Amino acid sequence: MTQHVETIWEETRSLAPIVRAARGEADALRRLPDSIVRAFADRDIYRLLLPTDLGGRGIDPLLQFDLSEEVSSYDGSVGWNYAIGSGNGSLGGRLSREVAARVFSGPEQTVATSGAPTGRAVAVDGGYRVTGRFAWASGIHQAQWVVGGCFVHEGEQRKLSPAGHPMVIHALAPKAEVTVLDTWQTGGMRGTGSTEFEMRDLFVPQDHGLFLFGGPPLHADPLYRLPTSFFGFALAAVPLGIARGAVAALKDLAARKKSPPPRPGLADKPATQYAVGKAEAVVEAARAGAREAFSSLWAEVREQGEASMASRARLRRACVHATEASRHAVELCYRAAGGSALFESEPFERALRDVHATAGHLVFQQEMMEDAGRVALGLPPLLGIF
Repeated sequence: MTQHVETIWEETRSLAPIVRAARGEADALRRLPDSIVRAFADRDIYRLLLPTDLGGRGIDPLLQFDLSEEVSSYDGSVGWNYAIGSGNGSLGGRLSREVAARVFSGPEQTVATSGAPTGRAVAVDGGYRVTGRFAWASGIHQAQWVVGGCFVHEGEQRKLSPAGHPMVIHALAPKAEVTVLDTWQTGGMRGTGSTEFEMRDLFVPQDHGLFLFGGPPLHADPLYRLPTSFFGFALAAVPLGIARGAVAALKDLAARKKSPPPRPGLADKPATQYAVGKAEAVVEAARAGAREAFSSLWAEVREQGEASMASRARLRRACVHATEASRHAVELCYRAAGGSALFESEPFERALRDVHATAGHLVFQQEMMEDAGRVALGLPPLLGIF
């Protein structure tokens, strides 16, 4: 296993020169360039988390977190696609083995998922007729499959679960059968390609309707007993990686940016020294908190079969905090870099855009921390994916 992990680390670190060479192209295209898409497939990134008996590489979620942080230190958009893509294996246990074998049939096969139930799935013989517009489908340009969240209808009425809640499925379909829309025109995370797509009265077979949030898994691996609070853990590695990259860039700039005496160079300024020290401390502490929170929850799942509400709340607040701490660290570095931070030839302005963009994701918004606070006060969470 050690050799297996070392190989994956070597493969991942070998992405660095490819990613750095393509940063400007990713921003211009508003998706991953072909060079990075090929590099991901060559390294079998999309099956990293998938259990070995389903054809994947079966890595531990903690390793996925560390790898995602590493790639995000090269570039935030690529790191986001790495975290999303390498996490596609979390879908495998929600599919029959036959369907999973098709979806994950090769190293280039990947899925773009839109989680919010913005579509309408009308129950028909053998499956559903799905219509809807779905957003935030990161990596859809290189995907072969898409997943869109839908409320299930019987005729004109929403179908309810036994508990009385609206029933939600996530409809899996070949990308060739949907319409990809050009709406991803953003300030930050441009290269993620997180654009929208449409399904129009598309037939989705019964076994392509996933119960992504809730419902019993179809595979025994403990990965599929993780609660929905797991969604966002690997993503929290992205802002941490962006912040790490900003700190490294400030150190590099300080070594290069000299001033004629008696003015101090950038490295000699106390403000720069504080920014580097504080930013590193903030990132290190936030990273440790997120990893520790997940480790505790993961142990509960493996040993007891499920995670406690307290552990779920701890992981949620740790991930939100990691994002907020990363944003603070990048802002420290951006300010310390002075006028150099304005130029696209340096990575600071991209890091600032990207880290703020990550904070806009649902799992990092203030409502998630508020729900964690509700649990700490003995109240139930309000969000369905808590």
